[in-house]
Amino acid sequence: MGLQEFLDSIPLLVYLLLAIIIMILPIEIGYRGGKYHRGKPDKSQMAQVRAIMGASLGLLAFMLAFSFAVAQKHFEERTNAYLLEVTAIDAAYRGASLLNQKSVSEARELLRQFVQLRRDTSDAEDRDELEEVVMLIRDTERLHDRLWQVADRSMQSPGDSIDDSIFSNAIMEMIRANDERVQHTMFNRISPIIWLTLLAMSFLSMIIMGYQAGLTGKRSFLATWTLAITFAAVLTLVTDLDRPQMRLFKMNQSLMAELQNRINSEAPPYVEPAPN
Repeated sequence: MGLQEFLDSIPLLVYLLLAIIIMILPIEIGYRGGKYHRGKPDKSQMAQVRAIMGASLGLLAFMLAFSFAVAQKHFEERTNAYLLEVTAIDAAYRGASLLNQKSVSEARELLRQFVQLRRDTSDAEDRDELEEVVMLIRDTERLHDRLWQVADRSMQSPGDSIDDSIFSNAIMEMIRANDERVQHTMFNRISPIIWLTLLAMSFLSMIIMGYQAGLTGKRSFLATWTLAITFAAVLTLVTDLDRPQMRLFKMNQSLMAELQNRINSEAPPYVEPAPN
């Protein structure tokens, strides 16, 4: 199991608690080390430690902000792919009315099944049923193939090729949107190297902060816990944004639900193809 798979398997609340421990434990280690070396106060040494602590915390904050921006970009790309898919399905359903009479009902029924599969996939994601999600994604890809067969037949049959191409182009957009969603969800992830760097920087930065408090012999538990929980919370948010199955950030599925209600209740009128 790789690092990403291991992080994905940890419940989010447990991850938050572990992140807090990762922040608190090195502070305590650094504090005890600072107290051990506190025998002879040295102003130059204190100034150096403060400078290193400030630089470490600043760099850690920068890395967290960078990671959050990357994860947020991936989330926006998933959302854009979702919107593209909804638009493509709507266009395909409307464009199906321009096909020959035999293909209209088949294409629309396949599109209804496709929308239902998309809704089922979202429900399975909410239930954390990964195997069912994979199976449903494969079913949608098979529906892509069947829809493309309808589009291919319509392009080969005599008639207005411009009208037929509207449906074909919409199916191609559906396929592209699906590929983008899978890409952005499963493969566009924050690199494990960045995660390891974040963990190492967090550990070392907290040690320096605790060491500085140990040298002075004074520390504030409120300030220490506030800083640790703040960094841990941001790290947890980045993790949730980067996961395929998000908990805190949910994609609004109302557009797909509205599209399903519309195509199931109000089919667009059928237009008879013009005679040759």
